[in-house]
Amino acid sequence: MKIQRTPEIDNFFKNCMDNLKKENKNRFLSAKVTNKNESYLQKQMGKSGFQEFMKPKEQWPSLFIRSSDAIQRPYNSTITLDMIKNDDFRFSLEMIPANQLFNVSGIIFDQHRELNDWMQLRALDQPYPAAVLWQGDDVWMLDAPSESFTIDPYAKKAKGDVLTFGLGIGYFTFMALLNPSVQSVTIVERSVSVIAMFNEYILPQFPQRNKVKIIEADAFDCYNETFINQFDYVFVDIWKSGDDGFLMIEKLLEQYEPPFEKVDFWIETSCFEFIPTLIFLYFNSLAYEKNQSHQNALYKRILSKIERYFASEDINVSDVGSLKDRMYDLRTLRKIISDQ
Repeated sequence: MKIQRTPEIDNFFKNCMDNLKKENKNRFLSAKVTNKNESYLQKQMGKSGFQEFMKPKEQWPSLFIRSSDAIQRPYNSTITLDMIKNDDFRFSLEMIPANQLFNVSGIIFDQHRELNDWMQLRALDQPYPAAVLWQGDDVWMLDAPSESFTIDPYAKKAKGDVLTFGLGIGYFTFMALLNPSVQSVTIVERSVSVIAMFNEYILPQFPQRNKVKIIEADAFDCYNETFINQFDYVFVDIWKSGDDGFLMIEKLLEQYEPPFEKVDFWIETSCFEFIPTLIFLYFNSLAYEKNQSHQNALYKRILSKIERYFASEDINVSDVGSLKDRMYDLRTLRKIISDQ
């Protein structure tokens, strides 16, 4: 692959570099929002690159979500967790404060594809009693509103015979079974104690529990073409955040790269957040004939994958759109990570 410099491409590289230098989005996390300062915060967030507030003001969404809506979600209004208590698990309630911005989405890729990525921040209008499930001294699952924001879209996409890796408190399974396109949900979970807790306390409360099958196994042992081909849709959720999620997705994709539309990874864009930047840095080194390296061991390794992938392309790129496509297309990102 070669990159032919043009004024348009030079301007694209400049815009990306300028966006990389901006580090002001995180300052809004935990910011106090009230009815009086909401409009001001929205305006400032727009200036900082939150693209939902870069539209005309009449199109701005509210920064508030209603706690009552979260409490009345189908899972919350059906499943009771407060009776869970055994040698491995215990239940507690944690109040999430009102009027404080927190992240309710995965990373949202820049609509202009110039590294101005962002996230949705929202605040509760009233304190919210979040169900916390503890395994020993570790939080196994926190039933925060962000759970529904980041999982419900996958449940709505699911169809036919569904496979999910990771059990948790069964939120995805419950929501997927509300989808009339879903016939069954098979869950792969490696923890015997999690399965026992779920079968004893949670599954009996599922209206469609006869459509649920649980397999005690490690996700990495089952993640292969033969096993996955038995299902119509697959959802993978075996990590706590984007930080540990990337390494797990990488290992899975190195084992098997599935058809793109068939398999979804929870908060995939958050797990892949740094990849478009590394691709950009590689493109920058090609265009300006610079040596590109990185001290971070992970980034250095992924840069090697990026170089191998694009070195195989016998093409001379002279338009910005082609560069943006290669930086942000999730299919391409999966192929790079799979290193096949």
